[in-house]
Amino acid sequence: MEIRLSVLFLVLLGGLAYGLLAQEPTATLEPGTGTSTELMALEDAFAADRGDLDLARRLSAEYLRMGQPGMAIAAVRAAAPELAADPLLSHRLSLAYEASGRLDDALATAHLALTRCERAIGSSRAALTTVPPRFACNPPTLISLEQHTQALVSMVRWGVTDPRTDPRAPVARNLAQRRASIASLAE
Repeated sequence: MEIRLSVLFLVLLGGLAYGLLAQEPTATLEPGTGTSTELMALEDAFAADRGDLDLARRLSAEYLRMGQPGMAIAAVRAAAPELAADPLLSHRLSLAYEASGRLDDALATAHLALTRCERAIGSSRAALTTVPPRFACNPPTLISLEQHTQALVSMVRWGVTDPRTDPRAPVARNLAQRRASIASLAE
């Protein structure tokens, strides 16, 4: 019995070590390179002024581009509370939630961003009971928000648990993009 437990423990320990070693880093920054210097400058500027919408958008977009959704979530949450009403910043938060595998949070945030954008544009679909918009939104952003929301709706409906590995996630994105293309042709 003792030998079985020891073997089981060694197998578990070996599996854990393999899991830690088998993962590729998503993005690396070499000190002194242009990318790391630019990111550090952006982080410093944002830390000095968390109420700057442009900095919050740029920093969250950079973290998403680097494959660091957790850092993008932290950046958006560290922004001044009044910036949370911006549809594009909410969209970036939704993308970060999706990239980290939190689909329910991603869908709720995407719905909120879409409603805020519709309200800012003056869409008849926007709920008239929402607070008047403080941030602007434009039609291309609205289309992007609609596509992302529709893709998330499909992923949640299909039971996707990890959009990074589930082959249904790209299918959901493709279908949402096709629907938007067809809708734009019909108008």
